[in-house]
Amino acid sequence: MGILDKYDESIRLSYNYAYRMLIHLKNIKDKYENLKNLDDITKEVYRDSIIKKYETLENLIWKLLSKIFKDSGLDINNPRGCYKQAFKEGLIDDIDVWNNILLSRNATAHIYSESDYEEIKENILKKYIYAMEKLLQKLASEVI
Repeated sequence: MGILDKYDESIRLSYNYAYRMLIHLKNIKDKYENLKNLDDITKEVYRDSIIKKYETLENLIWKLLSKIFKDSGLDINNPRGCYKQAFKEGLIDDIDVWNNILLSRNATAHIYSESDYEEIKENILKKYIYAMEKLLQKLASEVI
């Protein structure tokens, strides 16, 4: 097994980990949406869990893209650059959604308002999960 084989294996492992994180996030989303009569503490626990899984998934995805691009000779070591390149290569359709994914991810560390947290959670549930899943599916079929 050569160094390139090990790098391909690293990409596959990173993809598998990102995909598992997506499944965890979708499971939390499904459970949250099916709960009845939520009290404030339960809502907060689910919201925080959704946001935390989202932060982790976003981090895994841009690092996966970075590895894929590095394998093809591009050295991109930041999320914005990875998303721009993925857009150029047709891996993602809507760069605005991905810019918002990154802005929301960066904002989660500095939010002090419940309404801002709720807005990010709603964007995760309604837009970001779908975009991330679509990218991972495209990577599975075209790259990995």
